Amino acid sequence: MAFAAALRVEPAPAELHGAVEVARDIDGLTATFASAADALACAIGLSRAGAERIGVDAGEDALEASLVATRLCEAAGSGQLLVSETVRLLAGRGAAATLRPAGALRLRGVAEPVGIAEVLPEQAPPHEPRGTPIRVAIADDQALLRAGFRVIVEAEPDMTVVGEAGDGHIAVDVVRRLRPDVVLMDIRMPELDGLRAAEAILRDGDLPTAVIMLTTFDSREYVYDALRMGASGFLLKDAPAARLLDAIRVAAAGDALLEPSITRALIEQFAHVAAPAAGPPEALAALTARELEVLRLIARGLSNAEIAAELVLGEQTVKTHVGRVLGKLGLRDRVQAVVLAYETGLARRR
Repeated sequence: MAFAAALRVEPAPAELHGAVEVARDIDGLTATFASAADALACAIGLSRAGAERIGVDAGEDALEASLVATRLCEAAGSGQLLVSETVRLLAGRGAAATLRPAGALRLRGVAEPVGIAEVLPEQAPPHEPRGTPIRVAIADDQALLRAGFRVIVEAEPDMTVVGEAGDGHIAVDVVRRLRPDVVLMDIRMPELDGLRAAEAILRDGDLPTAVIMLTTFDSREYVYDALRMGASGFLLKDAPAARLLDAIRVAAAGDALLEPSITRALIEQFAHVAAPAAGPPEALAALTARELEVLRLIARGLSNAEIAAELVLGEQTVKTHVGRVLGKLGLRDRVQAVVLAYETGLARRR
């Protein structure tokens, strides 16, 4: 396969040097480049020249890279340049100073969330906030912990704490009134525990808030229930600050914060909580034999690369299978796939 880097820019420039134009319409232009570094350099130049929105991706499939670049362009805010994690890794060390990790995005028509980085404009200081900050609420019955989380969150230029709560009832009220992007929710709280508070929030279809459960090792039996009801994930209270901040950014972008390695740890610790149903749901009948195999391996916590090695398939083929599994079963992400696999008995703890 031929490697390609693709760029989508809106509105369309008159011309792009060193690029092969793929498509031009009334909104913008899509083009491919010989390398990620070339595409990034061109994108930065266009951004500094005043381009409204830009997205860049790279990969072995030029059409797929063009699709992701287009979707990143759609997701970009005014004056924003977004690149995929692949571009960040391939563009070289010289690009590091211009890039800031920005979590992950679920893009229309793309099977799995795409890790992204934001390109900082030349005139902006490295940590200058841009766009609307992520609005965070903190729910924990320990005032000292709430204060600590607030200090960590508000030190970030792209985040702000909009409210706090010391029990579950207040947490639900704060979220309904202030509608934060993310709420950090302690599982154990008085009056109404965090699990029930999270359930009330997640069942309200009018609320845009993602829920991250805060837990300790001695309350791990509740984590499975939290994920099952739709929480964006969980975080140990003593997790490093960088992990907390990354979790908030990923959840705010609409993704579950569980990477394959974390999913594997969850399986080892919590899979025994799941009680398999009498038989697989009718929806599983829609899966092919290969897709069932892929679902079993997802439930074991394997990444796409590991599944590809296990089944002797190309990684792109595995990504396609994963996307079809999620689509056919109506699942939001890999976390829900793991839960379903254990609930139906398709996968069992070893």
